[in-house]
Amino acid sequence: MRRNYLIALDCICLAIIVLAFTSYIEQNHPAVKNDGNVIQSVDTPLVVSDEFYGEEEYKAQNEISTTPKPTVIPKKPGVTAVAFLVGDVVSGEILISRNMKARLPVASMSKLVTAFAVTDHLPVDTQITITREEASSTLDTSGLMAGENFTVSEFLYPLLLNSSNLAAEALASSSDRSKFLELMSSYAWEVGMPSTFFADPSGLSPQNVSTASDFFALARYLLEYRPDILKITRIPTISLATTSDHGAHEFVSIHPFVNHPDFIGGKTGHTRAAKDTMLTILKVADRTIAIVVLASDDRKSDTQMLLTEVEKLIK
Repeated sequence: MRRNYLIALDCICLAIIVLAFTSYIEQNHPAVKNDGNVIQSVDTPLVVSDEFYGEEEYKAQNEISTTPKPTVIPKKPGVTAVAFLVGDVVSGEILISRNMKARLPVASMSKLVTAFAVTDHLPVDTQITITREEASSTLDTSGLMAGENFTVSEFLYPLLLNSSNLAAEALASSSDRSKFLELMSSYAWEVGMPSTFFADPSGLSPQNVSTASDFFALARYLLEYRPDILKITRIPTISLATTSDHGAHEFVSIHPFVNHPDFIGGKTGHTRAAKDTMLTILKVADRTIAIVVLASDDRKSDTQMLLTEVEKLIK
């Protein structure tokens, strides 16, 4: 009997302990509840205060940037161009360069590709008429007028010498403008300009982009396969007489090195987005040297500085 009494007392003590423990859990841990004979956990979100990290670290941990930060290429003293390349056109040796793979707007340097694309696409004696729409919507200082007719070969003078945007549009629109732009990009790829894209035939669009390396490849292509294009670019000035198709015009080169005795050819460009751009091919100490400058504050000064440097290297 004494044994039964002890067992009963032990059970009462155990029950008291269980009840006390359950009460303690419910009072001190509200995330747990007693549901009959089963203890269930209650899901509550975990909230981490910014004090856990400290204010700056918390912001860094939780900040999500939706706007990509632009890559800023710092300029160095001397040459102002963001990107440039000086190389031997015949051997392909690159002598001086900075950011030569940087993809930047190229402005009217695009017209070099316009020129060889159209002469590959159309016979040079093809007659093209400047439309009223083209003349009224295109920024141009060449003196060309709506209703005038020029052959493809005649259009190359205002296109390459005084950089006529109207000539570029007339040539591109002579058949199918969109297909002509595709043709330009296709030609660029074929001649070794994989980073180049053309949104228009003139270079007014900031989406006409390329690299100094690509335009060095173009210089090599023009020298070997299209010396006729380079020959036009080294004409200082040319006059076209009045005919039944068009009025009299004088086209003057705006390339600052056109009167240099060793100038072989090239093309300038300028827009607000592109700043100054230029390709210049010169004979230096019996070597044919191409100088490409992109995003320059002063293309003539930059090219002259690079020319001086390369003369020191190869003489």
